[in-house]
Amino acid sequence: MNKMTIMIPINQGISFRYIIQTDIFIELQKKVKNIILIVPDKSDSFYKDQKLFKNVIVEDYRQEECEQYILSSKIHRLLRRIRSFVQNGHYDISTTKGHHAIFLKDFYNNNKASYFNLFILRITNIIIVIARRSKVLRKLILIIENKLFTPNIHFDLFNKYKPDILLVASLGTFDYDQLFMRQARKNGVKVISIILSWDNTTTRGYPAAYSDLIISWTEIMKKELIQLNDIDKSKIQVGGVALYDHYNNNNFFYSRNELNEILKIDKKLDFIFFATKSPNCYVSNDYVAELILEAINKKKLIKECHLLVRLHPIFFRRVNGEMVFARFLKDFKELSNKNNRLTINGPKIISKALNYSMPNSEIKLLASILKHSCLMINIFSSLNIEASIFDIPIINVAFEGKISNSLKKARLNIHQDLNETHNQRIVNSGGVKMVYNEQQLIPAINEELSSPSKRQKGRQNILQNETGPNSGIAGKKIANLILNC
Repeated sequence: MNKMTIMIPINQGISFRYIIQTDIFIELQKKVKNIILIVPDKSDSFYKDQKLFKNVIVEDYRQEECEQYILSSKIHRLLRRIRSFVQNGHYDISTTKGHHAIFLKDFYNNNKASYFNLFILRITNIIIVIARRSKVLRKLILIIENKLFTPNIHFDLFNKYKPDILLVASLGTFDYDQLFMRQARKNGVKVISIILSWDNTTTRGYPAAYSDLIISWTEIMKKELIQLNDIDKSKIQVGGVALYDHYNNNNFFYSRNELNEILKIDKKLDFIFFATKSPNCYVSNDYVAELILEAINKKKLIKECHLLVRLHPIFFRRVNGEMVFARFLKDFKELSNKNNRLTINGPKIISKALNYSMPNSEIKLLASILKHSCLMINIFSSLNIEASIFDIPIINVAFEGKISNSLKKARLNIHQDLNETHNQRIVNSGGVKMVYNEQQLIPAINEELSSPSKRQKGRQNILQNETGPNSGIAGKKIANLILNC
């Protein structure tokens, strides 16, 4: 066994899923002396499986202190804002520029903005433009943040456990990874960053802290880390996607009959899988579902089908115990009550303290849904990649329904998603049927149902570009990269 101690701070379920619910954790746990897992509310029963290991210690993540630290300095918040809209402008940074344009539009639509705030905004915009052109300025912003804003919030844990490695799921661009990373550097601890999602190298802005090793999914990500984020190529390893390992295990899935029974779908019917988009950036999920249901009920599809709607985990987000998106959940419940050809499937969220936390059974369920569906419909999500793994027809929706004035914000604009770098790779792959208005949706469904192999070559392009090496063993390979750092 390696005598190494690894500290892993996690405050979101998506990070927990990628690191702890894959072979990354399984391999590390078997080979290191200790793993210090830092989570919201260590007494939560959600972590009971990890606590069974003698070399896994669970400690509390002091999120409120982290938040208060960030709120305590206007300069810190200003630097964070600048950095979030900056990457190397000598390359294509259309995603970052798009996010900045959205921010500005919403800011100017806010009539409460004072003259002072408008003045500060103009100054920051000038800095953003210059920083995109100047590597020196980008590096200076990073140096200032790391030099001046390194708290001692978890200092006692670093001092108590003396970790050899801090393992995080970002370049410091997910709160509050950057605070841990800076504290680790101050204490002489190596920092390893695993890129959590396929869009993180283009959508999160400039790195907030220093990493000794960065593990990306693909060569495309590695290129983006080097070109857009000024990362030295010697610090990057391509490991593949640990999340997808279990897709190579034929014994992992529910059978078709088992799945239909779990979801209460008529076994005689094929089902269309509609994967909703997060409600904080798309509010027309129920409208898309209604269009499909109308076609099913009026027999406009070429075959009898059932519609399975899988709600994004963010639908179940809580703030101070309150469901943030209760209004949308209510809309889907009403839709379900009126349609017997509709199943609404919401992921089980089993921790109140850790947002988007799901048991392993949910991973198996989603994988089985993908495997057995006859068609997958989504709105610019990584499920375009996962559906390609199972070689099922894919439709990507790029339109919206009518949006009420109370919900009209610049960020709720599907064209921003369409134009983002990672999504453009999917659009141009030839593996996905794009639908740009409601009139195109039902004909597109019929086209994909009648010719499921039509875009097979394009789906292979997606696999080649987006899933990286080490298929089926990526988690083990990533763990070895960590251990050998």
